[in-house]
Amino acid sequence: MPVAAPIDECLSVVDGRLQIEGCDVAGLAERFGTPLSVVSEDHLRRNARRFSRALTAAWPEGPARVLPSIKANYTLAVRSVLTQEGLGCDVFGPAELHAALAGGVPPPLISVNGTGKTRALLAQAVGIGARITLDSVREIEVVRAVARELGRTAQVRFRMRPRYLALQQRSDFSEASVYETAQEYKPGIPTDELIAAGRAALEAPELDVLGLMSHLGRHRSDAETWRQYAASAGETIAELAEAWGGWQPRELDLGGGYAAPRDPNRWVPGGDPAASLAPPVEEVVEALASGLRTGIAGRVPLDGVALEIEPGRALHADTGIHVTRVVNLKQQREPLAWRWVETDTTEMFLLDLLVEHCHFPVVAATRMSEPPGQPVDVVGCSCGFDLLARQVRLPAVELGDTLAFLDTGAYEDACAANFNALPRPAIALVSGGEAVIVRRAETIDDVFARDVVPERLRP
Repeated sequence: MPVAAPIDECLSVVDGRLQIEGCDVAGLAERFGTPLSVVSEDHLRRNARRFSRALTAAWPEGPARVLPSIKANYTLAVRSVLTQEGLGCDVFGPAELHAALAGGVPPPLISVNGTGKTRALLAQAVGIGARITLDSVREIEVVRAVARELGRTAQVRFRMRPRYLALQQRSDFSEASVYETAQEYKPGIPTDELIAAGRAALEAPELDVLGLMSHLGRHRSDAETWRQYAASAGETIAELAEAWGGWQPRELDLGGGYAAPRDPNRWVPGGDPAASLAPPVEEVVEALASGLRTGIAGRVPLDGVALEIEPGRALHADTGIHVTRVVNLKQQREPLAWRWVETDTTEMFLLDLLVEHCHFPVVAATRMSEPPGQPVDVVGCSCGFDLLARQVRLPAVELGDTLAFLDTGAYEDACAANFNALPRPAIALVSGGEAVIVRRAETIDDVFARDVVPERLRP
């Protein structure tokens, strides 16, 4: 019987061929076509349980709740897996709220977040009993009016803007520090405004103010950054509670932004795909909990207070791969010697290549045991530069070979675009050696389905 050489908990190599949860990746490409996104249900469940265990262990003070950001992957089958695992979610806008409800998330486990919420969205959230994370003073007044009209009490939290003064280390995404970059990020109610508006909100009969929320986002992967972030959030929590006459929060939400295990922002082309570059979940969550305690410094009682986190990339990324076929090989000898491997996918389906400067590991799915060849650029099928992987040493691939980009389970489908009128790929869910399509591939007709051509312009 062939022996599987593991890459991680869901990927392995058997007889030189890449497998995901026992499914041959090249076989999935033949069965479902390419490009194709593949998600491991089993690994998603492992990750969900790991986050839940870690948070429960790190926060004995009260309930521990994991609310993954649904924007990372709003495929309904994927969300349904997380619902079965008992996880809630963070949603932004009416479409993500629809996805959460369609994925079976109980409304009390939903945080309706985001800037510029409409009156209709607030009314829906109040009506179903979801919690609302208020992002501005204006939203406080609107949700009070909505609650009065519905004769309901709105369950609300305030989104804070901590000062982050200690976070002077450079962000991975700019020349500026984490402090500067975070201060330019739009969400949250400025502390001076929140102190004033919060007093009235706490006395409002239409509102039940449950707690406070903040979110740093993915700036750095190290645990110390998360400890400093949580400490800054804790300082703001204590400042607000004291300004409101000793108010006692019932829940505190520290958001997400934690790096994936094989952090694609820092993965070096040519590196070992089995290497883990980010701290383990347990270390990050412990840093959050201990930093929060340090920042609060005993100024707010924490016994019985729920702690929530909202992992997105860290939960989903290493559950997914993106599968593509080699459609052409090209080599230039002068004036600059260069080699290209052309594929049938595009950076438009892996948009974090552009948005977050990710470097996704890429492997040749049927040549995993072959030695690396000359450096090549792996490129996509759009008319842009479409650089998917720069100067990587793949084995000597041939036309029709299957390539797999690792760690693409978060954001890639959610951000996929139709540049060059390219239909977006299907998503397959694998579990226990079985695979099913959970989101079909778009057709060209789908791409143009929204177009309406006036009669006078029709040929």
